[in-house]
Amino acid sequence: MKNEEILVKLADRTIKYFKKDIELPIDSSYEILEVKKIDYFDITSLITLSLDISGTVGMSVSNELAYKMVENFIFGNIEEKEIPELASGNIAETLNITLGNILKELTVIKEGGNVNISTPYTMHNSVSITKKKDGIMYLCKLKSNNEVILLSYFV
Repeated sequence: MKNEEILVKLADRTIKYFKKDIELPIDSSYEILEVKKIDYFDITSLITLSLDISGTVGMSVSNELAYKMVENFIFGNIEEKEIPELASGNIAETLNITLGNILKELTVIKEGGNVNISTPYTMHNSVSITKKKDGIMYLCKLKSNNEVILLSYFV
């Protein structure tokens, strides 16, 4: 399996999810780059994969985009003090849903492989991570209006 396969399928599924399920505009074009460092935004969720697929998949957005996602996803009135917590959970759930939906499409799974998926871990501040000596890191930037959704995969 090419390492980028996970990120390609995750980007395609995230685009579909943004357009259909949370009704936020998102560009369909993207590029996946191998990078040495990833600078995450305000809210980042990470999920670790193990067994026949290993690595960590991430989704990161600004507070502003996370709040827009909540407003489009939650029906009814939301108190302003609830938005930060809902935004955090929404990013974790978005990553969990999109990742879960692509796993069956991955070559290694189609060929009978197995994968363990961790519970999403969410960070609430801008952080940077740097590639390990023998590791790989891929980054994909999706655009929704003037906001960016970072998708990442690293081993």
